[in-house]
Amino acid sequence: MIPFLNMRYSLLKKVYGLFNPLRCFFALLLFISSHSKAQTADDTGMAQLQKANAIGLYYQSLQHQSGLYNGSEYVPYINLLKEGHPYFDTSALTTGRVHYDGMVYSDVPMLYDIITDELIIQHYNKVFLVRLIRAGIDSFSMQEHHFSHLGRDSIAEGIQEGFYDRIYNGNIKLYVKRKKVIQESIPDMQVERRVYQNDKYFLYTDSVYHDIHSESSILKLMKDKRSELKQTLRKHKVKFRKNREYAMKLMAEQYDALNR
Repeated sequence: MIPFLNMRYSLLKKVYGLFNPLRCFFALLLFISSHSKAQTADDTGMAQLQKANAIGLYYQSLQHQSGLYNGSEYVPYINLLKEGHPYFDTSALTTGRVHYDGMVYSDVPMLYDIITDELIIQHYNKVFLVRLIRAGIDSFSMQEHHFSHLGRDSIAEGIQEGFYDRIYNGNIKLYVKRKKVIQESIPDMQVERRVYQNDKYFLYTDSVYHDIHSESSILKLMKDKRSELKQTLRKHKVKFRKNREYAMKLMAEQYDALNR
């Protein structure tokens, strides 16, 4: 089926012209749609594969015209740092997924600069990096973490605009604002810059984002299940101060379970 689609796509390029890949794309989707209607339910998977291949061919034809590359150039500054790096998890490019300007792009080489709160991607020519326009990003995923763009409207009470790592997604939601700062020192008359991380946590419940920083602050919001949650931490032998993020996630999961 794939060779047949490639032949069909080549024919469409001859008819519509190489200068207009968008018309080829919609013509190819129209053909697949009409062809899929005549298929049985057993062919649904193949129809979906055909559609995915058509979308892939479309992006290949766009290349540098893709809307994903409409940001400005990003210049790394990691070499200016004595210790640490400004990125989430790793300073190496990793493939991820981003919802940008109404389109979803997969397998995108990216970095998340936590200091500037910017999503950085590798340009298609692999020569330089591009910082995406923040306003166009709805969400992105990398390293098995999902980041949501929150605080863009007036109804988001208790939170500032930016990207937040959603570490629990239930009836209540738990977010982390990954934060890093650069601190300078001048030993021996030379400036040294080091990176330090200081994450902030937010529990979303009752349409409000609550800042939580201690065991007591989260228990205050879940006071109707206070004893059960403390028992859960003891059962799993989790010390809140030593493993704060895991403890918060465990408490959120248990609170949802107790309220079903």
